[in-house]
Amino acid sequence: MDDLTNILLKSSLTVFSAVLIFVIVQLLSKFVIEPIQELKSLLCEVQSSLAFHAQAISTPTGNKESEGKAQKILRKASCDLHSRIGVIPFYQWWSKISRGVLPCKNNVLEASKLLMGISNSVHQPNRSNKNVDRIANIERLLNYESNEVK
Repeated sequence: MDDLTNILLKSSLTVFSAVLIFVIVQLLSKFVIEPIQELKSLLCEVQSSLAFHAQAISTPTGNKESEGKAQKILRKASCDLHSRIGVIPFYQWWSKISRGVLPCKNNVLEASKLLMGISNSVHQPNRSNKNVDRIANIERLLNYESNEVK
């Protein structure tokens, strides 16, 4: 091969490699990293919603408006949790290598069911003990740090 052919071959290979790496990084970003960030954001929203609506969730106040808002928000959070897990390819593997940063898939699905249970019971008069237990289970399943003073 002459020098010109050698230079063209090396530069073409370099450009092709750079484009291939760029495409792989973009795919990883769009299909894995961004959905994981959205899930982490949703997990924070769930924790915030549980704290913000704690009175409507656990205490029968008779305030139908705040109970209705809590019911809607928790139902939506439940559905969003369930759907966001399915978007992330190989979620179980990502959960294992994250070492506790991402809760395992079964825990997220169980927390989703518990959120739906809380949502369904917001208007029931005897909900206090059940919902407190459900919230504690959700916090455990989703790896929330306890806010209790020890």
